[in-house]
Amino acid sequence: MSEQTNTQGTEERQGPPMPKWAYNIANPVLMAVLRSPLHRPLSDNLLILIFQGRKSGKRYMIPVGYMQEGSKLFVFSHSAWTKNFIGGAPVAVRLRGELHQGTARVTEDPHVIDTIIGRMISERGEEMAQRMGFLSKDEDGVMRAQAPKGTTYIEIELA
Repeated sequence: MSEQTNTQGTEERQGPPMPKWAYNIANPVLMAVLRSPLHRPLSDNLLILIFQGRKSGKRYMIPVGYMQEGSKLFVFSHSAWTKNFIGGAPVAVRLRGELHQGTARVTEDPHVIDTIIGRMISERGEEMAQRMGFLSKDEDGVMRAQAPKGTTYIEIELA
């Protein structure tokens, strides 16, 4: 990671930026829009991640923020569903209105995590990065990038 990124993460575990009840309202609305012809305003930042639970076998569909580099997508979450991708798992994504297959895996590669955090700050802005826990002021009042504790980083390789 870059020397400006705190590799240990924040002292406190970082949780989702919204309370659970808000996701229960927002997710179905986002899913409907992302599956519709009206998806374009949201599709540059959000996709639908489709996967099967390892233990339950249940099919999940979750709207998530992403960043793309060629055939790779980068997703991060503060939620337990990311455990399904330890060691890799097949997924589908609805990306910009199109369905794609791929393989998702949890990454602990510091270079990948640093890239995700850096792009989050530069592309989504400091305010969003602060809300997500990727940017905070240190003891001297200087803004520093950080890898929030409790955040899982997922790399999806599209087929």
